[in-house]
Amino acid sequence: MRFTFDPNKDAAHIAKHGLSLADAPLVFDAPHKLTLESPRSDERRWMDVALVEVAGLVLVLVYVLRELDEVRAISLRRASKQERKLYANHQEAQ
Repeated sequence: MRFTFDPNKDAAHIAKHGLSLADAPLVFDAPHKLTLESPRSDERRWMDVALVEVAGLVLVLVYVLRELDEVRAISLRRASKQERKLYANHQEAQ
């Protein structure tokens, strides 16, 4: 997979969340991630929630699948309390 993102948006993400969109593969490739559809009227977006062992955090990646091998990262941030609970419930059900 090839990961792409807007460099200007990445700078804003680093300033706001302390995370770079360049780290999107850490969530996307996580072995026990939870994937949900994140509906938008103009495009089909996906949201992955995963524990990233390197950071010791549950992170959320929002992205769009483009072509056959491109993942366009839109957002990468720490999971909210509700998202962490959803992820924990998903892991327990596994």
